[in-house]
Amino acid sequence: MDNFDQLDNGKAGSQKKLFTLASMGLFLDGYDLSIITMAILVIPSQLDLTKLEYVLVDVSSFAGMLIGAPILGVLSDRIGRKKIFGLDLIFFVVFAITSGLSGNFIELFLSRLLMGIGIGGDYPISSTMMSEFSPKKYRGKLLITMVGMYWLGAFVSSAVNYVFVIYPYFWRYTFIIGGLIAIPVILLRFEIPESPRWIASKEKTENDKNKYSKKSPKFYTMLIFVLLAWFIFDIAAYGIGFYYPVIFSTLGFKDQFRPIAEISMLISIGGISGYLIALPLADRIGRRFLIIAGFFIMSVLLILGSVIKITGLYTVPFFFLFVLFEQWVGAVTLFYPTEIFDTSIRSSMQGLATAVSRVGAIMGIVLFPLFPIFSSLSIFAGFSVVGLVLVIFLAPETKNASLEKNVENYTLSK
Repeated sequence: MDNFDQLDNGKAGSQKKLFTLASMGLFLDGYDLSIITMAILVIPSQLDLTKLEYVLVDVSSFAGMLIGAPILGVLSDRIGRKKIFGLDLIFFVVFAITSGLSGNFIELFLSRLLMGIGIGGDYPISSTMMSEFSPKKYRGKLLITMVGMYWLGAFVSSAVNYVFVIYPYFWRYTFIIGGLIAIPVILLRFEIPESPRWIASKEKTENDKNKYSKKSPKFYTMLIFVLLAWFIFDIAAYGIGFYYPVIFSTLGFKDQFRPIAEISMLISIGGISGYLIALPLADRIGRRFLIIAGFFIMSVLLILGSVIKITGLYTVPFFFLFVLFEQWVGAVTLFYPTEIFDTSIRSSMQGLATAVSRVGAIMGIVLFPLFPIFSSLSIFAGFSVVGLVLVIFLAPETKNASLEKNVENYTLSK
């Protein structure tokens, strides 16, 4: 059942509208989680944060996502995608603005925590909507493009930082701008119809429901796989990615805020490039190739970086390449749960996977500053090697198959 053409009687404009509105959740996530990386260079001194408060602000959005993703994921399966496809971003608007107005640690921490609940909840809803409306032969391309919007958001955040960084409290403006961007997205999302697959799942006969309720060993194998793969990826991805401004400041660009903002834009272009290269590969060569190749190149680069100890301008092409290939893993780990689990639990499984991945992100963010930069790179290299072994043995191939066929192949009890 390929229902992408059922959206508004198959009108191309409506299909593009769904894609754009679903993708904006990832865009806003990329904006927010990138905008804080520059702000955190000055917020500790301006708000007089202790070291513990500094760490808590760093992880606050991720902690919120850990809460929001499973809760809203379950609600999406129970009451429908449409009902909360927009409500989740209200959290983002309100608390992005209050983050910019914060005058102390408590206000900033709580604002970003509550904002994270909305961002986290958007992961299972938007990605599930996109999977359920996508035709099988283009689903990989559409999902990768959607996930790639994260890095477009990161690029915009770098550009906004570049403009406002000349002001002492530039982060107030940059936080608030993120909230304002989300307002029209919320209004337009309420016009999107309910997922035909979700409606059909509620109309299944008792026999159908029993068939999908039986959990086979391969169901649990795939569940453990998607949880571990995304968890391991986020340790390195956010453990390094959250500190790019810190890394560049430490390794040759100390206190040069505008050059760091420019480099951050280049790094974002690296992420976007990774998705552009992956687009034609996802539905032709397949998901397994992307995730295995991505983990392999991540491992090689991190090992080389920790041994060679690059500094200065050499850090720019190094991390450009790292981000480019890293995104092959990021894209596939994010949308795997939406391709292999049944409609009745698809959003819940995506919410659970998102929450577990945020634990990995928090772990990476906490680990990085505990060690010298190159020691941290070697630690993350070790995690990437573990991820590589995992995907070689367990990563499924979901290209060119309907969601129902993938469920039957990988998670349905026989």
